[in-house]
Amino acid sequence: MKQFEMSPDTKLDMKTKELIGVAVAAQIPCRYCVQFHTAGARMHGATDQEIQEAVGMAAMTRMGSTLLNGMQIDEAQFKKDLDRMMRKGRQQASNANRTK
Repeated sequence: MKQFEMSPDTKLDMKTKELIGVAVAAQIPCRYCVQFHTAGARMHGATDQEIQEAVGMAAMTRMGSTLLNGMQIDEAQFKKDLDRMMRKGRQQASNANRTK
């Protein structure tokens, strides 16, 4: 824990790690972990909006997982749709970068 979660010498900055911690803690759910990671996120500069967005992303991810798994969506079709969405997203990002 000390060498990974508490270390500033990793690829993810401390604020990002704590935002991930808040999001996961909200989904477990563990109110102690939510309090711990919220305090850590704020200590590393996270705003209330960033904390809310992290929790919102966790909630939407869990909702999507519930829907996809519960409805038994075809995985091969899902992968095709994902590839199509990523191609379009990369194209839009590339176009946005060219206009900057």
